[in-house]
Amino acid sequence: MEKRLSTYTFWEEYQQNIQPTIAEIDILLKTAEYPLHVARVAYVLDLEEEEVLSIMSAAGLDDIDRSTFLHIMSSGSSHICRLYAKEVEVGSPPTYTASQLSYIYNLDLDDVKNACKKLQIKEATAFTMPLIFANIPY
Repeated sequence: MEKRLSTYTFWEEYQQNIQPTIAEIDILLKTAEYPLHVARVAYVLDLEEEEVLSIMSAAGLDDIDRSTFLHIMSSGSSHICRLYAKEVEVGSPPTYTASQLSYIYNLDLDDVKNACKKLQIKEATAFTMPLIFANIPY
């Protein structure tokens, strides 16, 4: 019997392991009462409370509001925090090049370029990223 190659794509990975966290962060920032509790921030960002407190101390933060939450997120060591920091580093552009997507999501550049070429997409937008991600093996 022939072994079948996996058809798991980065879009599936994104939907299962990134998108739910982004949604949870979005809900927290839109609905929470401020200041936020360190334990809640640590939980949502998948950080240890000690790391959140260390980031706060280093930045001279006493409370966690929307803007300090984003500072903590850009400084944290978890996967979602690293993604956010890279997003900020590239300037959160309205469109993304293949190299920016490769860098932010730690994807093979050739895989991203091949997906873009296949779909005839020169720059990715929020609307085309799912299509690109669905064409990247993971």
